[in-house]
Amino acid sequence: MELSQLEDVFLQRLQQLCPSPSPFVVGVSGGADSMALLTLLVNVHSRWPVPIVPVHVDHGIRSNSSEDALFVEATSRDLFGLEVATEHIHVTPETGESLEMAARRERYALLEKHRRMAGEESLIVVGHHRRDQAETVLMRLVNGTGIQGLQGMRGRNGKIIRPLLTFSPTDLRHYLQLRQVPWRDDESNQDIRFFRNRVRWELLPLLADRFNPQIEETLAAVAQRAQEAYAVIHEQAEDFMHRAGIHSDQDILLLPTEFAALRTAVQADIFETVASRWGVRVNRDHIQQAIRGRANWPRGMRVARDGRGRWVLSRQERPAVSDPVWPEQILPEEGSVDLPQMGQLVISLTHFSGSPRGVVSVDKKRWPRLWVRPWLHGDRIEPLGMKGHHKKIGDIFTDNKVPRSDRRGWPLIVDAGDHSRVLAIAGIMTAEDARCEMGALCTRIRYVNEAFPS
Repeated sequence: MELSQLEDVFLQRLQQLCPSPSPFVVGVSGGADSMALLTLLVNVHSRWPVPIVPVHVDHGIRSNSSEDALFVEATSRDLFGLEVATEHIHVTPETGESLEMAARRERYALLEKHRRMAGEESLIVVGHHRRDQAETVLMRLVNGTGIQGLQGMRGRNGKIIRPLLTFSPTDLRHYLQLRQVPWRDDESNQDIRFFRNRVRWELLPLLADRFNPQIEETLAAVAQRAQEAYAVIHEQAEDFMHRAGIHSDQDILLLPTEFAALRTAVQADIFETVASRWGVRVNRDHIQQAIRGRANWPRGMRVARDGRGRWVLSRQERPAVSDPVWPEQILPEEGSVDLPQMGQLVISLTHFSGSPRGVVSVDKKRWPRLWVRPWLHGDRIEPLGMKGHHKKIGDIFTDNKVPRSDRRGWPLIVDAGDHSRVLAIAGIMTAEDARCEMGALCTRIRYVNEAFPS
C-alpha cells in the first residue's frame, strides 16, 4: 500500500470511528505500531484538524525503559512539534494478575486521566493492528470463549478507538520507512514466557505454515463477523429488557417467564448487561449457573427462580457504617495482616495436622487466592460438617459470645474471585468446602486479638 493510499484509508477509518472531530489522547510506546499511529494522525491533521496529545507510560519494568521515554519525547518534539506527557509508574500486580495485565491496567488508567484532562469529548487512540487482533482471537480460542470473546478488540469501545485494526504490521513499518520516522523495538516482545508472545512467535507461524497462509486475515475476519452477530444478540437483549421494564438502577429485578423462551446467548447477554451495570464482574460459570436458575455472584449479587418461574436478580448493598472499619484486602500467602482496632492475622503455609483454638485452615489447592474483609449483615457460611446447610454468621457470633462491639470489624476469609463466598470466620471456624484433609497443604490463619491471644 502506497503512502498516500494508506493515509486515505486511515482517514476514512478514523472518520467512521469518530464522525465528529474530537481531541485525541494517543498512547505512544515508541514501538513501530504507536509511532505509525502518531505519524498518520499528524499527516492527516490538515484534513481532520483535532488536538493531538501524545502520552507515554514508563512502566519501569525494563532496565532501558527510560531510554524509550527520551526517544518518544525527542522524536515527537523534533519531527512533529508535539510535547509528550510522560508518566512514570511502578507496576504492582493484584492477586491472580500477571505483570503484563497489571501494566495494561495501569496504562489505560493513566490514558483515561489524560483524556479527562483534554475534555469530555476527547478520545483515547491506541495502535493495535491486524496481527494484534488475530492474536487476541486465537488466545481466547485457546483458553475457551464464546461469541463475545471471538469479537476480539472492537474498533471503538466507549472512549477508546483503534483505527489500525485493518492494517498489517508490515504496512505500518513500510509507512514509517517512507516517512523516515524511526521507532524502537521492545525486546520483551520476543520473550516467549508471555502467553501473547508464544502465540505470536510459535502458534501463528505454525498455523500459517502448515494450514492457512492467510491466518491473520482469517482470524481478523472472524472477529468482524462475531461483532456483527453479537450486535444482533445485544439488540434482542436490550429490546427484551425495555419491554419487560428492567432498569438496572433497581436493587431487585424480576425477569418474566418469557425469559425462559429466549435463546441462551440472549439470556447470557441480559445477565452480563445487568452485572456490568451493577459493577459486578462475572465469568462463564456465573452465567451458566444463573441460566440454570440459581447463582451467588460477587459483591452479594444473587440469581434465583421463584415459584412462578421468574428469575429474580438481587443485590445486597453494603450498609454505610459510622464505626471505623478496616478495608478488605488481599491475604498474603505468608506473613501478617494488621486490622485496625481488631488485632492481627498471622498467615502461613503448612501441611494440615489440626487447628488449635484461634486458628482456621483453608485448603490451598482448592482456594489458592484469598481475601480478608469485615463481616457484613446477612453474611452466611456453610459450617464444617454441615454440607448443604448455611448459617447466618451473626448467629454464629452469638453462639461464640462475640461481643456486638467487635462484630462489625470481625475478619472473614473469602474467595478472591467472589467476596460474598465466606471460607472461614477468623478464629472461629472453617467452611465445609474449604476444609483440609490431614497432610494436605493449607493456608493456616491465626487470629491474634483479646479473645485469641498469641
